[in-house]
Amino acid sequence: MARKGLSAILALLVASISLSGCIGQFGGDSGLNDSKDGDSSSDIEYTEDGIFTCIEHGNLTRCWQTHVPEYIDESSPVPLVVDMHGYSSHSTEQRQMSSFETLANEEDFIVVYPDGDGEVDKLTGETNQAWNAGWCCSHSVNEEIDDVGFIEKMIQIVIQKYNIDTNRIYASGWSNGCAMSQRLAMESSDIFAAVGCMSMYLLTEHTDNYSPIPIMEVHGFLDQVVLYESTALSVPWNKNMWKNPEAYETGAIENIFEWSELNNCTGGIETFDTNPLYTIQGFSNCQNDAQIRLMTIYAAQHNPYANNPIQDDLIVFQGTQGLVQSSEIVWEFISQFSKENAESFD
Repeated sequence: MARKGLSAILALLVASISLSGCIGQFGGDSGLNDSKDGDSSSDIEYTEDGIFTCIEHGNLTRCWQTHVPEYIDESSPVPLVVDMHGYSSHSTEQRQMSSFETLANEEDFIVVYPDGDGEVDKLTGETNQAWNAGWCCSHSVNEEIDDVGFIEKMIQIVIQKYNIDTNRIYASGWSNGCAMSQRLAMESSDIFAAVGCMSMYLLTEHTDNYSPIPIMEVHGFLDQVVLYESTALSVPWNKNMWKNPEAYETGAIENIFEWSELNNCTGGIETFDTNPLYTIQGFSNCQNDAQIRLMTIYAAQHNPYANNPIQDDLIVFQGTQGLVQSSEIVWEFISQFSKENAESFD
């Protein structure tokens, strides 16, 4: 996760857009009809600077990168994947590591790579970007950065610009970005059809408006940053959690059981795939067909992707070197689910 932050020079030209037409695709109950900070969708303004699209949200400039396959059929609605980086990483590195861009080219979907808010490290001078994913991590939690509102507003703009299948919007991410994905699953379940992410757990409180959606978490059994059995190493980020047992008890197994309870799954844990490299376990008999999966990669550490980071001088975050194509497996899981299909289970 430790990576040099990305600085973006923002353009001053602001273009006004109206989302009234596209928001109607969500129906009356969509959480995207009203943004968290009170702006109506028709008032959202954004700028474009090279590969970045940026907005003002919560008195901060928030940006993201977008990948649109070259030969995508613009006349047909396509799925959208929101792919979020880990702590102190950034959108460019996430594009390199996750391989969702390659999958998008093959499977015809659009990917957006948002950036968390950055804080300059006083000792190193580097900018560390992070997500307010619950009780972790860094200044984003302590300053209560509205990342949920930012992501929802970003999605509104993406839908306005591209022909998105609003029944097939998915969240993914690594580490702190995985925790953010699961926070979005909890707080924005009316928007996301499914979540599949790498190397972190649900760190936020349960909400009354949660409607079960499918969840998959991928974890390296040898993870040296977010332990397979506990989030104890993340506790120093938030002193309020130092004496909270939950911060020490949450692990990969506990996480899928927590989601199975939230999704009203019945029956015992099932094994869906096992081989010399990994095991996939979880629950299939759940409300709304909101199935749960845990993929355990035996020899993987904190980076369970096939690719390495852009720069890893200490060789700490090496991927599986292609032995396990974890992003492909995540896509195979999440892409089978749609909000449209879920309605039949209500």
